Amino acid sequence: MTDTGTEAPAELVLEITGQAAGGESIARHDGRVVFVTGGIPGETVRVRITEERTRLLRAEVTAVLEASPHRVADRRTALGAAGVGGIEFAHVALAHSRALKQQAAADQFTRLGRLDRVPEIAAAPREAAGGTGLDWRTRVQLAVDERGRPGMLAARSRRVVPVDTLPLAVPELDALDLHRLTLPGISRLELAAGSDGGAVVAHGRPTGEAEDALRGALAGAAGEWSLLVRSRGARRNRGGRARTELRQLTGDGRVRHRVAGIDRGFEIAADGFWQVHVDAAAVLAERVVAETAGARRVLDLYCGAGLFSVAVAETHGIPVTGIEGSATAIASARDAAAGLPVEFGVARVEELSALPEADTVVLDPPRAGVGPEVVRLLLDSSAQRIVYVSCDGATFARDARALVEGGFRLVRTRGFDLFPLTAHAEFLSVLER
Repeated sequence: MTDTGTEAPAELVLEITGQAAGGESIARHDGRVVFVTGGIPGETVRVRITEERTRLLRAEVTAVLEASPHRVADRRTALGAAGVGGIEFAHVALAHSRALKQQAAADQFTRLGRLDRVPEIAAAPREAAGGTGLDWRTRVQLAVDERGRPGMLAARSRRVVPVDTLPLAVPELDALDLHRLTLPGISRLELAAGSDGGAVVAHGRPTGEAEDALRGALAGAAGEWSLLVRSRGARRNRGGRARTELRQLTGDGRVRHRVAGIDRGFEIAADGFWQVHVDAAAVLAERVVAETAGARRVLDLYCGAGLFSVAVAETHGIPVTGIEGSATAIASARDAAAGLPVEFGVARVEELSALPEADTVVLDPPRAGVGPEVVRLLLDSSAQRIVYVSCDGATFARDARALVEGGFRLVRTRGFDLFPLTAHAEFLSVLER
């Protein structure tokens, strides 16, 4: 804890008054904001102070004195994954967790973005149909401890916690039972499930025993599964970092996806990007198609494997240009878009001197958002409409504020709970000028 000269007691009793981004709730003590892990607005809780700064404290709940009606038993315990990170609302009823995300997003949109519209956050189809929010992740990472035992990282820690099941994973990944193996020489596992099988990437220098164990697990799984190893090489690249090599042991190294509403499939590299929630690709593609209606030419920035480019071109029959920094992703996009009026280019969007001509731009940047360089490109472009897909309310609010100050206006925004029981949500917004 940081010594501020007015050190707070090690334990406090607090009233939770609000919701912050990142899954923490808000209380106050002695004029300072306290960000509380494990609380719900409206509760009275006993907490242990975990961090102290001049203007704020961080704490975790040790006892609930007056519980919210929206509190449930911590799901991680029932899953045999007590204490793992990445499930910030494990103790909150699913519907209320969406309400808390909406409160946090409203603060980001109004305070950071000075925007006059805030999103409602809707459930994805799986959860809207009665799902529990515990079986949606098509991509999971497992840490592996020094003894070769896979698990999940503890919350706010690098400690590996053994688990009985894979929290939030689709059943196909949990059924692999990789978390029950002993895997000497491996430091991390990446698991990706597609429409029929998937891929596993093992990081490190696995022993023969570890490779055999992984081969055996995938051989008995339903569908087609690939196994690859990413090891750090001895040679250095020009940036001074150790080069990594991806070695293919079984399968073709591809993860195949079918998306409702799109009449063609996508084949993604084992370590490539794809939407994580099993419903996300279909939900977002449907909305992007709706919001690009009437466009004459669309520019799809950060296009990845071409999901939105393909959906727009297939539905509207208009020219689309997709730009993405990954040559591997662009190769997948070109395969998926064969025969459609789509052109793809490999480039870092931030390094472009100008944007290609288009009246509508679709953006799906990383969590960090687009930043000032791309905002300038958008303001200087011919675009009259921007369809901005974002997985971070704060960076979207920042970018949207700059776009509005440059002449755009925010006309619509919607939120989707494509990361149930975590602190994250997806936003799809339309700006016009």
